[in-house]
Formats: sequence, C-alpha cells, structure tokens
Amino acid sequence: MKKTLFATCLVVLLATLPAAAQVDFTNYVALGDTLTAGFVSGSLMNWYQERSFPAVLAQQAGSPVFEQPYVSEPGIGPIFELVALAPTPIIAPVGLIPGLPTNAEYPYPYNNLGIPGADLFDMIFQTGDINNLIQGNFENVMFDIVLRNGINTALEQAIGLQPTFMTVWIGNNDELGAVLAGTAIDGVTMTPVDIFAGLYNNAIGALATNTTADIVLINLPYSTEIPFATTLDPYVDIPGLGRWYLVADTGVLTDADLVTLAAGELIAQGYGLPGGPPLPDNLNIFTGEPGVVLRPSEVSTINDQIDAFNAVISQAGATYGYPVFDANALFAGIVSGQDLPTYGGVSLTADFLLGGIFSYDGVHPQRIGYAVVADNLIQFINAEYGNTIPRLNMAEVLFEGDWQTPGVSPAKARETVMSREAFLQLMKLAPPKLDQAPRIRRPNPSHFEDIVRDPRRKPDLTP
Repeated sequence: MKKTLFATCLVVLLATLPAAAQVDFTNYVALGDTLTAGFVSGSLMNWYQERSFPAVLAQQAGSPVFEQPYVSEPGIGPIFELVALAPTPIIAPVGLIPGLPTNAEYPYPYNNLGIPGADLFDMIFQTGDINNLIQGNFENVMFDIVLRNGINTALEQAIGLQPTFMTVWIGNNDELGAVLAGTAIDGVTMTPVDIFAGLYNNAIGALATNTTADIVLINLPYSTEIPFATTLDPYVDIPGLGRWYLVADTGVLTDADLVTLAAGELIAQGYGLPGGPPLPDNLNIFTGEPGVVLRPSEVSTINDQIDAFNAVISQAGATYGYPVFDANALFAGIVSGQDLPTYGGVSLTADFLLGGIFSYDGVHPQRIGYAVVADNLIQFINAEYGNTIPRLNMAEVLFEGDWQTPGVSPAKARETVMSREAFLQLMKLAPPKLDQAPRIRRPNPSHFEDIVRDPRRKPDLTP
C-alpha cells in the first residue's frame, strides 16, 4: 500500500513539473561566418544560399520569415567550377562579371548574419555599407552586402532584431588562415587564444544581456581535416622512377606531411619534382606568399588551437546556460569514416569531388553538406528543447544535384589542380595578418560596454 501511494505521489509530482521550454522560431537569427552564410565553392550565390544550414533549419521549423542577403549568379567569388577533367581535374573561378545583391533594399537586418571571411573580431566590430558596392568598391564586399547600413555590426544588428532563437557559429576563420597559408603563427594566421576567449565571452555575454533568445552555440571542426589539406599526396608516381616524395624548401616530405590544394598548380609546373624548384613549405612573412605544406608539428599546433577555442565555447555555454552543438564531432566522424551520414543506403564521405559533403574549394560544404549539418542540428535541438522539428528528407536533397563529379576517379581526385586564381580568391577569407595588428587587438571597452550595460539599447538599423 505504501509503495502504491508513493508511486502515485511520484506520478503526480512529475506531472506538475514544468516541461522543457521549446524553442520559438518566430524570429530566428543566425550569427556567424562563411559556414553560416552558405558559402560554397569560393562564392556566395543564391542557389547555394537557399540551402545554407540556417535557411534549411528555419524552413523545417516553420519560421514565418528568414531573410538572407541573396546574390545572383555567378555569385561573389565568383564561383569555382571543374573546368577540365583530363589529364587532371582543374578547378578555377568562372564568370568575369560578379553577381549582385538581389534584395539589398530589404528594410530590416537579415536573419542570416553570417559573413564570409568574418572572424570573431569582425562579428563584433566590423561594419559594412552597401553604398560601397553601388560605387563599384568591392574591397569590403561581404560585409557591405550583409550589413549594409554602415553603422551597425553583425552583433549589434542581431541584438536589434530581438530574436526568439539564435545560432552562433563563429571562430572558423580565426584558425583557417593557418591551413590556407600552410603555416601556424599565433597572431598572424591564428587568433591568440586569450584574445579569442575575451572576445567570445564578451559577445555571448552581450547576447545574454540584451536578448531573451534561446541560443545554440556551435563549436569548430578541425580545419586540418578538410579536403583542402588532405587530398593531395606528398608523393607522385613517376614512370621509370617509381614513387618520388616531393621536395620542399625545408626538406623531403614524408607520409605524415599534408600537402594543400594550393600545391597542385605548382606540382604541375614541376615544383617538388626531380630537377625542379622545391615547394614552398611556409608562409613568407615578408612577401605574404603562402606555404603549401603542413608538417605534423604544425597540424598539432592548429588542432591544439581549435581545441582551446572549443573549450572557450563550451565554457561560455556553461556560463550562460546555452547548449553547444558539437560540429567538431560531427565532421570528425565523417572524416574518420566511423560515423558516415547514410541515407537510403547512400553514404556520404569527406572525399574531395566524390564524397558529396565538400564543395570545389575543398574548405566549405556544398548543399548536401549543409543539409547534413542542418539535419543533425535539428536532432540536437529536438533533444535539448523538446521540439518536434521534422528532419530533412535527405533523399530529395541527394537528388538536387551537387553529388559526385562524373568522370573523376579516386586516383584522379588526388591529382586535382586548384588554379592560382582560385587559391588567391580563397585566401581572401582568412589572409595572414602581416600588417593588420589592430584587427586582433583587444576590443575597446567603452565601445562594447555601451552594448552590455543598457539592455534597452537598440541600434539604428536603417539599411
């Protein structure tokens, strides 16, 4: 009898406990960088933006409005394409005339405030003015397209929108430069950890103080495991000579070394081969010419930096009560092959040109890849908040295109040549800070405290 009474009381008690509050997608705002923007194959273009992970999430969750800064074909890059298959695959940007914004007159800040090329500092302090683009000035083009009004930063515009829900995926460009430049230098190709920590906590603190939004933070995958860094072999097979390990200006490469896609064109010109000049291993800090090799010690340094950034993100989540979506684990499972996304018997991999996840720049996902992120994020939100957001129909996504590149074998994919024009375009996303020390200085407290102190402050958001 006592057991029955106890069980009855327990049921009544549990029934009276408040259920976990579901996420309200009435006003969803996404803060971030290239990965939030839906950047694909070196370009920001509407066909791909429609499948950015925030756009997919908003659609599945039934958000009434989710505006993005759409750009017409061939995008602002312009977009990379596979321009030749034989004798080796060649990737280059196409289209001499860049695309243009198609909804720049939208009267409010965009819901998708992901900015290609933005690092954490930029998200907090950089502005953009659409008038620059109108006048033909493309120097600050991504910020000008997204932010437009010349006054408010991405963080300020997000606060001004007073969102009900947010995702924040920032920090990728704070370490990507080390991979693109083939050299890990703190403060030059990577943001120092202490600066990242201060900026990140200030930014999340500002959102916590000035909004009532539920927020999901997203951590950072290892950029050393993207196809840009892992596709090319450190050797070539030469008829009559056998396997020849490439030579860099720091010595002969080994199986443990990574050769970036930036080396493809150089190897095609004879660099690193018998009788040819050596490949540049490291960034030339005087000329800015990047290196194309990552030695094991550099890979460890970059991964350690990413681990430290992710620890900062986890701590901020714990401090402010925001859950952290583990994008690092998601992509690590794909790269290792231990947790491949499989839909209808089709497994997606990280293989360049063939795996379905990554685009032609070897850094950013394509539509299918962003859909995988969105689908996993939906499952995470449903588990964390008790939502019932429907998962994606991945069969439809797989048949939208952007699948395997016809005519490219796995062996040929490992001989891909990325044109110098394509590589230099990619480098603009995370250039070495050789003469831009002010960009990684500590924030001006007076500028920032104005945002934090007054929760009623809503910036002028006139585009």
